Amino acid sequence: MRKKIIGSYLLLIVLLAAIFSWIVRDALLDAMLIQFEHNLENEVELVKTMIENEDNEQVNFQEFSDAIKEKINVRVTIVDQTGLVLSDTDENPENMMNHINRDEIKSAFETGKTSVSLRYSDTVKADYLYAATVFEMDDSKYVVRISKPLLELKAFNYKMLNFALVAIMFASILASVMAVLMVRKITKPIYALTKAANDIADGDYGRKIYTQSKDQIGDLTASFNKMSLNLDASMKEVKKRNIELESILNSMINGIIAIDQNKNILMINKISFEILGLPDDFISENESMYKIIRNDEVAEMIEKSITMGESQVKELKYLNLDKVLRIYVNPIMTSSLEIIGSIVVIQDVTQIRKLEKMRSDFVSNVSHELKTPLTSIKGFVDTLKGGAIENQKTALRFLEIIDIESDRLYRLINDILLLSEIETMERESDPSEVYINEIIDEVIEMLSLKADDKNLMIKKRLNGDFYINANRDRIKQMYINLVDNAIKYTEAGEIAVSLDSEGSWIKTVVSDTGIGFDAKYKERLFERFYRVDKGRSRLSGGTGLGLSIVKHIVLLYKGKISVDSTPGKGTSFEILLPNKHS
Repeated sequence: MRKKIIGSYLLLIVLLAAIFSWIVRDALLDAMLIQFEHNLENEVELVKTMIENEDNEQVNFQEFSDAIKEKINVRVTIVDQTGLVLSDTDENPENMMNHINRDEIKSAFETGKTSVSLRYSDTVKADYLYAATVFEMDDSKYVVRISKPLLELKAFNYKMLNFALVAIMFASILASVMAVLMVRKITKPIYALTKAANDIADGDYGRKIYTQSKDQIGDLTASFNKMSLNLDASMKEVKKRNIELESILNSMINGIIAIDQNKNILMINKISFEILGLPDDFISENESMYKIIRNDEVAEMIEKSITMGESQVKELKYLNLDKVLRIYVNPIMTSSLEIIGSIVVIQDVTQIRKLEKMRSDFVSNVSHELKTPLTSIKGFVDTLKGGAIENQKTALRFLEIIDIESDRLYRLINDILLLSEIETMERESDPSEVYINEIIDEVIEMLSLKADDKNLMIKKRLNGDFYINANRDRIKQMYINLVDNAIKYTEAGEIAVSLDSEGSWIKTVVSDTGIGFDAKYKERLFERFYRVDKGRSRLSGGTGLGLSIVKHIVLLYKGKISVDSTPGKGTSFEILLPNKHS
């Protein structure tokens, strides 16, 4: 901008100086030419008077002309009425052409007055000013003409040209300095405004400009500062709202995706990436929704929402994720009911559906497990009431079966209540220091008779003394279930219980040489009522809840449990519990 203004100033100054110099030079040249003409007319009149005062018989035109030239330094030419040159101070008259058609001579003969003309002389190769007048001698008319070359005017013209150039250069330099100073003063606040505007465009809001100008630029600066402050306040408010909105969206447990009319993503929260199993930077705003929505049903729902303005809800299996998702799709509408996009809410209900299935299976299993002993008890009671009680031997056998089924029912109810209690606890309400070595000794002593009945040996290997903060009865129940489970599924060999330390953990391993199980059953082993060998479990009197209780006790105390088994060779359970003294 400064260069343009300075350039314009310079061009204007140069143009004005050139025009001024040209006008002044022409005016001076015209004035000098008029003066030259006037002087030449006076001189020719004077020459005419002098020649008319000469003695006609003694006058010699050539001598007269030479004498005049010596006095006033002009070229003198005398021509008769026929145009014949009689004398000339600069050329040989005999070699000169007839001058009757020369403008000044012709006019002098015709008007009888002094005549002046200006033309280029081919003879002497210069501009000449001619003055001619008529005089009479011996009843004959002649013209005396004097002329001067305009060398003085040419020299003056050259001086004026040099003066104009110097004046133009001086004016240009002076104008440049003044223009630079003036333009800097004028454009300084404009440049400051430009820089501040660029800073605001780059996100540096709230910039202010300070100026002493009281003119329109000062008013513009004040308006700019006001605008900048308002913009800064507005942007801070927008950022605050965006942060609040982003925090709210990212705090939600459901995925939220906003899509525009062109099926491009306007906004997506973090949980959406987690639900869809994608990295956080997988997609950004203004990218196509098809990059992240990889399900034809969901895409169709979005299409229908945008084109028809319909709200839809659908629960579907996302096969590539092995998840069950509940999808809500609603159109985004303006106040004038114009559809500008769609909102997709993604809810992961996989765990809910699994829990519902587990609850359903649990209720079904509990019903089945309760119904079986009750059916047996009711059947034998009805048989006894029908007369079998009279047969003492039969009655005793039936009562023994009723007693066994009652014990089974009692154990089942206790296990269900225990499992329900443990599941609802987030942490132990009344923990105490538990000496694990002592509990293992008690459990082995308690179950040794059961092991002896099957000719099984229970071995223990306790590598140190170990303590844990827990409920003693729960820890004991955990070991009872593990050892009892090992005894049930072992027909020959031994049961081994080891206690050791592993870093900050207490490691317990309960292994047997029993029937084992295939790896495909490992994932479901700790489910309620799940049995690998259902027939053997029922014959052994198991409720199907023992291992599930063990798992939940371990989880209650922030521990870990794993199992390894080989069919026909046995099973090994490993439990890690936090070491109180680590």
